[in-house]
Amino acid sequence: MVGAGGMGRAWAQTIKANPDAELVGMADLYVEAAESAAADTGIPGLAVGTDAVELARRVGADAIVNATIPEAHHPVTIAALHAGFPVIGEKPVAATVAEGLSLAATAEHTGQLFMVSQSRRYHPALHQAKRQLAGLGAVGIVAVDSFRSPRFGGFREEMASPLLLDMAIHQFDMARFLLDADPVSVSCEEYNPGWSWYAGDAAANAVFAMEGGRPVHLQRLLVQPRPRDLLERFLADLGRTRLRPLGRRE
Repeated sequence: MVGAGGMGRAWAQTIKANPDAELVGMADLYVEAAESAAADTGIPGLAVGTDAVELARRVGADAIVNATIPEAHHPVTIAALHAGFPVIGEKPVAATVAEGLSLAATAEHTGQLFMVSQSRRYHPALHQAKRQLAGLGAVGIVAVDSFRSPRFGGFREEMASPLLLDMAIHQFDMARFLLDADPVSVSCEEYNPGWSWYAGDAAANAVFAMEGGRPVHLQRLLVQPRPRDLLERFLADLGRTRLRPLGRRE
């Protein structure tokens, strides 16, 4: 297991719970983080290290799970594939298209399996929706509106495009699954709402043209405001504003 952040710790618990898999090591650039994550698994004597390939060789691992930050996906996976380890990685595939193509080429060159997790594809509700569609006729338009307000902390709040690079693939992939079609073009505008706590653009509107000419409209905001957030922003902006009772509510 490479990457001892939130996703790495979640993966570690998933591996631990699967009777067909055995977690044998935790790697992270910061060995203290690896040690902390290893302790959280409850697995006694779990090996730790700062180099994924070195640790995998040391403990006799069969495969590597890459849950590092997006910028590290390419170097970590490249090293693992060249060392003879199959890899399952977190999305996105890599930080850029060029890096993604490089990983695909390396997997083909080395003959090692490289997979990328796309967990929403396997959500039971999505499959139920597709079964329902089958009896309604051809799909003409897919519209997706998604509004969330996660406070991840860490690297996502500093990324240039946290929504498009790290999160929006879930909606894009669900559209592909529902239509059994791939996109051929896209028009997209990303922006950052005034209340956003993200440094990069955390909202976007995208229109895809799919194979067969069917459009897909997607609107996604990563920073949908909650009432508490709006009140805090209101008070901060107005400074000396005093609230007085208005009927039964303030």
